[in-house]
Amino acid sequence: MAENVPKSLKIVKKHLFLAVLGAWTMVSCGPAPILDELTTFEEHRWHMDSVVQVQWEPQDSGIPVFMSLYVRHLSDYPYNNLFLFRTISTMEGVAYADTVNVHLANELGHWNGSGMSDLKTMMVPVGNSAVRFKKGERYTLRVQHGMRDTVLYGIQDVGVRLLQADQP
Repeated sequence: MAENVPKSLKIVKKHLFLAVLGAWTMVSCGPAPILDELTTFEEHRWHMDSVVQVQWEPQDSGIPVFMSLYVRHLSDYPYNNLFLFRTISTMEGVAYADTVNVHLANELGHWNGSGMSDLKTMMVPVGNSAVRFKKGERYTLRVQHGMRDTVLYGIQDVGVRLLQADQP
């Protein structure tokens, strides 16, 4: 029995090392986001008057950036889509505005996005390509839901992520 303890301890150490190495590899594979902010809604309710607002000031205007939103919703969200009003403003005024229909589920009712539990995450790009933001300018992104319900049930949070684009 005493011989099995060191052998099993070696196995545990080996598995622990592989787990730590695997976790480190997964975390270090992609570039760190320039910005990643999450707005969480109390009791999974997004009120029509509640505006998600994120501000940032670019430190380098030469870096192209991909901008995206991510919507995290529960599987009991009552609709298959979500209309979002998006506006990007600078100190000089509105620079970009659009309305997007986010298809959270397909025609058969299966949820799009990722997540194996009741919480699903859907990535939504802002614009069609990477953009360059002016250094020294302050930008504000505002996102508001455009559904007819005053309160949307089942939306847990909305996030904004800026990622540096690969340069050729």
